[in-house]
Amino acid sequence: MRARRSLRHALVLLALTLAAPAYAADPVFPTASRIGLVAPAGFKPSNRFAGFENPEASAVILLTELPATTYPDVEKGFTDEALKARGLTVQVREELTLKDGKGFFIAGPQQSGDQKRYESAMVANTGGITSIVSVQMVETSHATITDAVVRDMFKTVTIRPTIPENERLAVLPYKIGDLAKFRIVRSGREGVAILTDGPKDEVVAVEQPFVLIGIAPGAAPKPEERDAFAKRVFSTAPGLKDIKITRAEPLRIGQAQGYEIVADAKDAGSGTDVTTVQWLRFGQTAYLQMFAIVRKTGWNGVFPRLRQIRDSIEPR
Repeated sequence: MRARRSLRHALVLLALTLAAPAYAADPVFPTASRIGLVAPAGFKPSNRFAGFENPEASAVILLTELPATTYPDVEKGFTDEALKARGLTVQVREELTLKDGKGFFIAGPQQSGDQKRYESAMVANTGGITSIVSVQMVETSHATITDAVVRDMFKTVTIRPTIPENERLAVLPYKIGDLAKFRIVRSGREGVAILTDGPKDEVVAVEQPFVLIGIAPGAAPKPEERDAFAKRVFSTAPGLKDIKITRAEPLRIGQAQGYEIVADAKDAGSGTDVTTVQWLRFGQTAYLQMFAIVRKTGWNGVFPRLRQIRDSIEPR
Protein backbone atom coordinates (compact mmCIF):
# COMPACT_ATOMS: atom_id res chain seq x y z
CA MET A 1 0.00 0.00 0.00
CA ARG A 2 2.81 2.39 0.89
CA ALA A 3 4.51 1.64 -2.40
CA ARG A 4 1.31 2.46 -4.31
CA ARG A 5 0.90 5.73 -2.40
CA SER A 6 4.52 6.67 -3.06
CA LEU A 7 4.11 5.91 -6.74
CA ARG A 8 0.84 7.86 -6.89
CA HIS A 9 2.54 10.80 -5.11
CA ALA A 10 5.45 10.76 -7.56
CA LEU A 11 3.08 10.68 -10.54
CA VAL A 12 1.16 13.67 -9.17
CA LEU A 13 4.41 15.65 -8.73
CA LEU A 14 5.48 14.74 -12.26
CA ALA A 15 2.14 15.85 -13.66
CA LEU A 16 2.33 19.15 -11.82
CA THR A 17 5.88 19.71 -13.05
CA LEU A 18 4.93 19.04 -16.67
CA ALA A 19 1.90 21.29 -16.39
CA ALA A 20 3.82 24.18 -14.86
CA PRO A 21 4.82 26.97 -17.28
CA ALA A 22 8.53 27.30 -18.11
CA TYR A 23 9.87 30.67 -17.10
CA ALA A 24 12.85 32.04 -18.99
CA ALA A 25 15.66 33.56 -16.98
CA ASP A 26 15.47 37.30 -16.46
CA PRO A 27 18.02 39.49 -18.25
CA VAL A 28 20.96 40.63 -16.14
CA PHE A 29 22.08 44.26 -16.34
CA PRO A 30 25.76 44.93 -15.56
CA THR A 31 26.24 47.84 -13.20
CA ALA A 32 25.45 51.20 -14.87
CA SER A 33 24.43 49.60 -18.18
CA ARG A 34 21.06 50.10 -19.86
CA ILE A 35 21.70 46.93 -21.85
CA GLY A 36 20.87 43.61 -20.23
CA LEU A 37 20.69 40.03 -21.47
CA VAL A 38 20.61 36.37 -20.49
CA ALA A 39 24.22 35.29 -20.94
CA PRO A 40 25.18 31.73 -21.96
CA ALA A 41 26.28 29.32 -19.24
CA GLY A 42 29.67 30.15 -17.78
CA PHE A 43 29.42 33.92 -18.23
CA LYS A 44 29.27 36.25 -15.23
CA PRO A 45 28.96 40.06 -15.04
CA SER A 46 32.41 41.64 -15.16
CA ASN A 47 33.83 43.95 -12.52
CA ARG A 48 36.33 45.30 -15.07
CA PHE A 49 34.12 46.48 -17.92
CA ALA A 50 30.50 46.81 -19.04
CA GLY A 51 29.62 43.24 -19.97
CA PHE A 52 30.20 39.61 -19.06
CA GLU A 53 33.21 37.32 -19.03
CA ASN A 54 33.94 33.61 -19.11
CA PRO A 55 37.61 33.14 -18.15
CA GLU A 56 37.57 29.37 -18.74
CA ALA A 57 36.50 29.90 -22.35
CA SER A 58 38.66 33.02 -22.82
CA ALA A 59 35.48 34.77 -23.92
CA VAL A 60 33.85 38.11 -23.17
CA ILE A 61 30.60 39.89 -23.98
CA LEU A 62 31.11 43.64 -24.38
CA LEU A 63 28.18 46.06 -24.15
CA THR A 64 28.29 49.51 -25.73
CA GLU A 65 25.46 52.03 -25.71
CA LEU A 66 25.39 55.09 -27.96
CA PRO A 67 22.77 57.73 -28.80
CA ALA A 68 20.04 56.46 -31.12
CA THR A 69 21.05 59.03 -33.75
CA THR A 70 24.44 57.34 -34.25
CA TYR A 71 22.95 54.14 -35.71
CA PRO A 72 23.50 55.04 -39.42
CA ASP A 73 27.17 55.84 -38.78
CA VAL A 74 27.70 52.71 -36.70
CA GLU A 75 26.05 50.63 -39.43
CA LYS A 76 28.56 51.97 -41.97
CA GLY A 77 31.38 50.79 -39.72
CA PHE A 78 30.07 47.21 -39.84
CA THR A 79 30.22 46.61 -43.57
CA ASP A 80 32.07 43.49 -44.69
CA GLU A 81 34.85 45.67 -46.09
CA ALA A 82 35.27 47.75 -42.92
CA LEU A 83 35.36 44.63 -40.74
CA LYS A 84 37.80 42.92 -43.09
CA ALA A 85 40.19 45.83 -42.55
CA ARG A 86 40.05 45.04 -38.82
CA GLY A 87 40.86 41.40 -39.44
CA LEU A 88 37.33 39.98 -39.19
CA THR A 89 35.97 37.92 -42.07
CA VAL A 90 32.16 38.03 -42.05
CA GLN A 91 30.68 34.57 -42.59
CA VAL A 92 27.23 35.27 -41.10
CA ARG A 93 25.11 38.39 -41.65
CA GLU A 94 21.45 38.45 -40.70
CA GLU A 95 18.84 41.14 -40.23
CA LEU A 96 17.17 41.12 -36.83
CA THR A 97 13.47 41.66 -36.22
CA LEU A 98 12.99 43.85 -33.14
CA LYS A 99 9.81 44.93 -31.44
CA ASP A 100 10.57 48.66 -31.55
CA GLY A 101 13.51 49.07 -33.87
CA LYS A 102 15.93 47.41 -36.23
CA GLY A 103 19.29 45.71 -36.14
CA PHE A 104 21.59 43.09 -37.58
CA PHE A 105 23.88 40.26 -36.51
CA ILE A 106 27.32 39.46 -37.94
CA ALA A 107 29.83 36.73 -37.09
CA GLY A 108 33.07 35.29 -38.34
CA PRO A 109 36.71 34.42 -37.61
CA GLN A 110 39.15 37.14 -36.67
CA GLN A 111 42.91 37.09 -37.00
CA SER A 112 44.74 39.14 -34.37
CA GLY A 113 48.47 38.73 -34.89
CA ASP A 114 49.20 35.03 -34.52
CA GLN A 115 46.05 34.42 -32.49
CA LYS A 116 42.91 33.06 -34.12
CA ARG A 117 39.70 34.33 -32.60
CA TYR A 118 35.99 34.37 -33.36
CA GLU A 119 33.67 37.33 -32.96
CA SER A 120 29.93 37.87 -33.15
CA ALA A 121 28.17 41.21 -32.84
CA MET A 122 24.67 42.57 -32.69
CA VAL A 123 24.04 46.20 -33.62
CA ALA A 124 20.55 47.45 -32.85
CA ASN A 125 18.57 50.66 -32.75
CA THR A 126 15.99 49.91 -30.09
CA GLY A 127 14.85 51.17 -26.72
CA GLY A 128 15.91 54.72 -27.55
CA ILE A 129 19.62 53.89 -27.97
CA THR A 130 22.05 52.32 -30.39
CA SER A 131 23.40 49.19 -28.72
CA ILE A 132 26.39 47.07 -29.70
CA VAL A 133 26.73 43.63 -28.14
CA SER A 134 30.02 42.00 -29.09
CA VAL A 135 30.97 38.41 -28.24
CA GLN A 136 34.70 37.75 -28.52
CA MET A 137 36.44 34.43 -27.88
CA VAL A 138 39.39 32.27 -28.84
CA GLU A 139 38.60 30.15 -31.90
CA THR A 140 38.46 26.87 -29.95
CA SER A 141 35.61 28.17 -27.76
CA HIS A 142 33.40 28.59 -30.82
CA ALA A 143 32.75 24.83 -30.69
CA THR A 144 30.56 25.37 -27.60
CA ILE A 145 29.67 29.08 -27.87
CA THR A 146 28.20 28.57 -31.31
CA ASP A 147 26.40 31.04 -33.58
CA ALA A 148 23.13 29.41 -32.53
CA VAL A 149 23.92 29.98 -28.84
CA VAL A 150 24.84 33.60 -29.49
CA ARG A 151 21.80 34.13 -31.69
CA ASP A 152 19.55 32.92 -28.85
CA MET A 153 21.35 35.25 -26.46
CA PHE A 154 20.74 38.22 -28.74
CA LYS A 155 17.02 37.47 -28.57
CA THR A 156 17.12 38.17 -24.82
CA VAL A 157 18.73 41.62 -25.10
CA THR A 158 16.66 44.14 -23.16
CA ILE A 159 17.04 47.91 -22.82
CA ARG A 160 15.96 49.36 -19.50
CA PRO A 161 14.63 52.94 -19.59
CA THR A 162 16.92 54.33 -16.88
CA ILE A 163 19.93 53.43 -14.76
CA PRO A 164 19.65 53.85 -10.99
CA GLU A 165 21.76 56.74 -9.75
CA ASN A 166 23.56 54.55 -7.21
CA GLU A 167 24.80 52.34 -10.08
CA ARG A 168 26.08 55.33 -12.07
CA LEU A 169 28.02 56.48 -9.03
CA ALA A 170 29.26 53.01 -8.08
CA VAL A 171 31.33 52.47 -11.25
CA LEU A 172 33.39 55.64 -10.81
CA PRO A 173 36.89 55.30 -9.31
CA TYR A 174 36.08 58.20 -6.95
CA LYS A 175 33.13 59.19 -4.75
CA ILE A 176 30.81 62.13 -5.37
CA GLY A 177 29.26 62.82 -1.99
CA ASP A 178 26.99 65.71 -2.99
CA LEU A 179 25.38 66.09 -6.42
CA ALA A 180 23.94 69.48 -5.37
CA LYS A 181 20.64 68.77 -7.14
CA PHE A 182 22.42 67.85 -10.38
CA ARG A 183 21.86 64.40 -11.81
CA ILE A 184 24.41 62.09 -13.32
CA VAL A 185 23.54 61.07 -16.89
CA ARG A 186 26.65 59.14 -17.86
CA SER A 187 29.54 57.50 -16.05
CA GLY A 188 32.32 55.03 -16.73
CA ARG A 189 34.92 52.95 -14.96
CA GLU A 190 37.67 55.06 -16.51
CA GLY A 191 36.44 58.00 -14.42
CA VAL A 192 34.33 60.07 -16.82
CA ALA A 193 31.10 61.45 -15.38
CA ILE A 194 28.61 63.80 -17.02
CA LEU A 195 26.13 65.73 -14.88
CA THR A 196 23.37 68.16 -15.75
CA ASP A 197 20.47 70.00 -14.14
CA GLY A 198 17.37 69.64 -16.28
CA PRO A 199 15.17 67.11 -18.06
CA LYS A 200 17.39 66.42 -21.09
CA ASP A 201 20.30 63.99 -21.16
CA GLU A 202 21.81 65.49 -24.33
CA VAL A 203 22.57 69.17 -23.77
CA VAL A 204 22.23 71.41 -26.84
CA ALA A 205 23.05 75.14 -26.98
CA VAL A 206 23.68 75.20 -23.21
CA GLU A 207 19.98 74.76 -22.49
CA GLN A 208 20.97 73.30 -19.11
CA PRO A 209 24.04 73.56 -16.86
CA PHE A 210 26.53 70.89 -17.83
CA VAL A 211 29.40 69.33 -15.86
CA LEU A 212 32.14 67.00 -17.09
CA ILE A 213 34.45 65.21 -14.65
CA GLY A 214 37.39 63.10 -15.78
CA ILE A 215 40.76 61.68 -14.77
CA ALA A 216 43.93 62.04 -16.83
CA PRO A 217 47.34 60.47 -16.18
CA GLY A 218 50.32 62.62 -15.35
CA ALA A 219 52.41 63.75 -12.40
CA ALA A 220 51.49 67.08 -10.81
CA PRO A 221 53.30 70.00 -12.48
CA LYS A 222 55.61 72.16 -10.40
CA PRO A 223 53.89 75.14 -8.70
CA GLU A 224 55.41 77.61 -11.16
CA GLU A 225 54.15 75.50 -14.09
CA ARG A 226 50.54 75.06 -12.97
CA ASP A 227 49.13 78.24 -14.51
CA ALA A 228 50.40 77.34 -17.98
CA PHE A 229 49.40 73.70 -17.52
CA ALA A 230 45.83 74.58 -16.45
CA LYS A 231 45.39 77.03 -19.33
CA ARG A 232 46.67 74.43 -21.80
CA VAL A 233 44.11 71.90 -20.53
CA PHE A 234 41.36 74.55 -20.58
CA SER A 235 42.15 75.41 -24.21
CA THR A 236 41.04 71.91 -25.26
CA ALA A 237 37.44 72.54 -24.15
CA PRO A 238 35.25 72.21 -27.28
CA GLY A 239 32.35 74.37 -28.40
CA LEU A 240 33.53 77.75 -27.08
CA LYS A 241 34.53 80.99 -28.77
CA ASP A 242 35.38 84.56 -27.71
CA ILE A 243 36.89 83.23 -24.49
CA LYS A 244 37.90 85.77 -21.83
CA ILE A 245 39.51 84.40 -18.67
CA THR A 246 38.33 86.38 -15.65
CA ARG A 247 40.11 84.40 -12.91
CA ALA A 248 43.04 81.99 -12.88
CA GLU A 249 44.63 81.04 -9.57
CA PRO A 250 45.88 78.11 -7.47
CA LEU A 251 43.74 76.79 -4.63
CA ARG A 252 43.45 73.77 -2.36
CA ILE A 253 40.71 71.27 -3.11
CA GLY A 254 40.26 69.03 -0.11
CA GLN A 255 43.72 67.82 0.88
CA ALA A 256 45.18 68.30 -2.61
CA GLN A 257 46.69 71.16 -4.58
CA GLY A 258 44.53 72.50 -7.38
CA TYR A 259 43.97 75.25 -9.88
CA GLU A 260 40.87 77.25 -10.85
CA ILE A 261 40.06 79.01 -14.11
CA VAL A 262 36.83 80.98 -14.61
CA ALA A 263 36.03 82.46 -18.01
CA ASP A 264 33.28 84.18 -19.95
CA ALA A 265 32.68 82.95 -23.50
CA LYS A 266 30.08 82.27 -26.15
CA ASP A 267 28.66 78.93 -27.16
CA ALA A 268 30.17 78.33 -30.60
CA GLY A 269 26.95 76.93 -32.07
CA SER A 270 24.29 79.29 -30.74
CA GLY A 271 26.27 82.36 -29.72
CA THR A 272 24.76 82.17 -26.22
CA ASP A 273 26.72 83.99 -23.51
CA VAL A 274 28.11 81.47 -21.06
CA THR A 275 30.40 81.28 -18.06
CA THR A 276 32.67 78.33 -17.52
CA VAL A 277 34.85 77.01 -14.73
CA GLN A 278 37.64 74.46 -14.75
CA TRP A 279 39.08 72.93 -11.61
CA LEU A 280 42.14 70.71 -11.64
CA ARG A 281 42.96 68.61 -8.61
CA PHE A 282 46.51 67.24 -8.72
CA GLY A 283 47.57 63.79 -7.53
CA GLN A 284 50.86 61.94 -7.62
CA THR A 285 50.26 60.07 -10.88
CA ALA A 286 47.08 61.65 -12.28
CA TYR A 287 44.88 64.71 -12.01
CA LEU A 288 41.12 65.12 -11.80
CA GLN A 289 39.50 67.68 -14.08
CA MET A 290 36.08 69.19 -13.48
CA PHE A 291 34.71 71.43 -16.24
CA ALA A 292 31.33 73.16 -16.09
CA ILE A 293 29.48 75.45 -18.47
CA VAL A 294 26.39 77.51 -17.59
CA ARG A 295 24.41 80.24 -19.31
CA LYS A 296 25.75 83.53 -18.01
CA THR A 297 22.29 84.58 -16.80
CA GLY A 298 22.18 81.60 -14.43
CA TRP A 299 25.80 81.57 -13.30
CA ASN A 300 25.41 83.23 -9.88
CA GLY A 301 22.83 80.69 -8.78
CA VAL A 302 24.65 77.63 -10.11
CA PHE A 303 28.26 78.38 -9.16
CA PRO A 304 27.86 77.66 -5.41
CA ARG A 305 26.34 74.27 -6.29
CA LEU A 306 29.27 73.46 -8.56
CA ARG A 307 31.61 74.09 -5.65
CA GLN A 308 29.54 71.71 -3.52
CA ILE A 309 30.11 68.96 -6.08
CA ARG A 310 33.82 69.80 -6.34
CA ASP A 311 34.38 69.71 -2.59
CA SER A 312 32.51 66.39 -2.18
CA ILE A 313 34.73 64.38 -4.54
CA GLU A 314 36.99 61.93 -2.72
CA PRO A 315 39.15 58.95 -3.74
CA ARG A 316 37.69 55.50 -3.13
